[in-house]
Amino acid sequence: MAKEPASLYNQCLLAYVKNLNHNVASLDRIAELRHLPTAILATVYEEMCNFDSLKDILLVQLTDLDTFNRLIRQASLKQIMFKCVQTLMTAHRMVVSELQTNYCRSTSVYYLQNGAVTGAVRDACLEDHAGARREGDDRDKAGQDTSWRVVAAFVDQIDNGIRLGSFLCESGWLEDSLHVFNITLDMIQLLRASYMRYLIELNCIQKLLCAQTAFCCFKEANVTCAQALAIIDKLTQQHQQDLKSSSQPCSSSSSCSSRKSSHSFSSGSNNGEDVDALSNIPNSLLANIYQQISVLHFYRSEYDLSYRWSIRALKHINKHTPDRIIVDVLRQVAKSCVVKRQFQSASMLIKQAVCRARNSFGTNHQKYADALLDYGFFLLNVDSIANSVAVYTEAHEILCRIFGPRNLHVAVAHEDLAYCLYVLEYSSGKFDSATANVERAIDIMKELVPSNHLMLASAKRVKALILEEIALDTMASTIDYNRCKSLLEQSEELHRSALHLSLEAFGETNVQTAKHYGNLGRLYQSMSKFDDAEQMHKRAIRIKTHILGPYDYEVGLSIGHLASLYNYHMQKHQEAEELYLKSIEISLRLFGESYSGLEYDYRGLIHIYEYTGDQARYDQYSNVLEEWRMLRENNQAVRNNFPADLTEDSSMEEVTRKFFEMCSNINCLTGEPNDAAAAADELTADPGEGDPTPNQEDISPAAAAAAVSPALEDILRIL
Repeated sequence: MAKEPASLYNQCLLAYVKNLNHNVASLDRIAELRHLPTAILATVYEEMCNFDSLKDILLVQLTDLDTFNRLIRQASLKQIMFKCVQTLMTAHRMVVSELQTNYCRSTSVYYLQNGAVTGAVRDACLEDHAGARREGDDRDKAGQDTSWRVVAAFVDQIDNGIRLGSFLCESGWLEDSLHVFNITLDMIQLLRASYMRYLIELNCIQKLLCAQTAFCCFKEANVTCAQALAIIDKLTQQHQQDLKSSSQPCSSSSSCSSRKSSHSFSSGSNNGEDVDALSNIPNSLLANIYQQISVLHFYRSEYDLSYRWSIRALKHINKHTPDRIIVDVLRQVAKSCVVKRQFQSASMLIKQAVCRARNSFGTNHQKYADALLDYGFFLLNVDSIANSVAVYTEAHEILCRIFGPRNLHVAVAHEDLAYCLYVLEYSSGKFDSATANVERAIDIMKELVPSNHLMLASAKRVKALILEEIALDTMASTIDYNRCKSLLEQSEELHRSALHLSLEAFGETNVQTAKHYGNLGRLYQSMSKFDDAEQMHKRAIRIKTHILGPYDYEVGLSIGHLASLYNYHMQKHQEAEELYLKSIEISLRLFGESYSGLEYDYRGLIHIYEYTGDQARYDQYSNVLEEWRMLRENNQAVRNNFPADLTEDSSMEEVTRKFFEMCSNINCLTGEPNDAAAAADELTADPGEGDPTPNQEDISPAAAAAAVSPALEDILRIL
């Protein structure tokens, strides 16, 4: 089939860009580019990415803050801007650091260190300023007041900072985004306390929390989280006081007016919009904040808290919520359900997230790739390994197309895919693809994060697991003792480094720390350091049981590893038998009779009964193992989780209702059967608090910004 010719516009665009160079006439034309309509300007920059000779010119263009902020304001152009930035970064033109430096320097010099500016904004009321802008009041020309221009420029700079920080965070340049958000937050906190100021601050804080969590800055994230909750509490208390005041009769109109003006936080209230009835905060903003708090606890392996905050976020989702927030909340609740082993709920929610991301953003968008990564996580945890690899691969390919090869999002996708491939090929020993992916992840991270960063430690942990298996396979197939020893020593160094960083970040009593102890236990078993291995496995079991309870998947995994040590290396067969039976009980309870991990426990028991001469039980578990093989061959559950089956298209009201119905007979904190009313009370209560929040009603489809004031529209639109 003949290739369709380029459109006239694209031919003109290509001809124009080809004629750009460094001569004077061309540079004059380039200087005029920024006067083009925004969409056309973006396509010119995109075409310039294809010419190495124009990259320096493109760098100069994109590091102009006014131009860059104009481009990233249009959501439809964001994918083009991702490409432009990544093209320059791949070519070692440091556009990200220059943008961050330019913004922080201009903010510091012209705003934070300018006494006239800081004085004006401290005295200004944002609500009055918003009203003046909305009504087109040009006070400067009227000679009444010039300070409003200063406040306007100050608020515009805050808006630019939130947008720039969000763009850098979304595109994977997390450290630079932190600098931008922090200095922007400094600006916000100079504003006079008011309802609008606190909403702007909450918006910036939730984005800062996202960047801090993704970059593993957990101590700073804890402080940011506390700041957000303190503001929500302040606004809630003030709103309740305002409601009480408004319900009291007034002796005169003047006294009512005086009382109303005394409450600076209530001026943004609008009872006809989509705000939370308890706090008067836009529901979409609350959903975002609670979702980010859930993500923070998830990263810290505090799964109960993560689950509870994700449920809180879900309660603030409704038909007016932007799709990007709906997708993020559904993803997070699904992941929290996975680690709580509530797979039916997780399946419904993650499939909804994937469908909505695909329908709303298309299949070449970051939101869709993010949803696929979480879907891969779900599939991996429900023992659908091959399908998980397929989903992770698709997500990785999308992220590579969007961000290029040198990017943290791409590195994390490499790591996820590497681990999934490691699990898939665990029995075959063919770890070439897994090794290539994890080494690529480590190479990217070494360029972009400090050498002692937790992200790098996580990737090294995966590499250590792979090296250990390669060493064992080498040991079984050759007599190359020195190579085996070298691989095991490399693995030990990586595991111990990861354990050290985990202890620093999370402490002893944490699931991640327990996992590192378990990994070292398996390694020491391979290195014939059996006493050390026993101690590591026992530590892992103790910590996991304390945090997760006795019937969690992670507990069963560590119990099975200790059973293997006792069975094959320490000849403690009675203890090993008890542990195998416990591991089998957990696996059957969580995954059913066709779970892949049962093979190792059944083989372990068969080995014990062969060694001890217990023929009856040897025959019994040989038959069980054969029945397990037949179940695996006939099991069609794997196919039911393949992406082709993602056809759910329900409303959010239906999804939420169905989810809470699934939870109606489950205590959502313990996983134990419970009265439906008690479960409902648990779901409607704030995490860590006893007072339930009233159910919210969907009142109108207005945007969150309009719920407060049109002047906030630009800032709050980018929630």
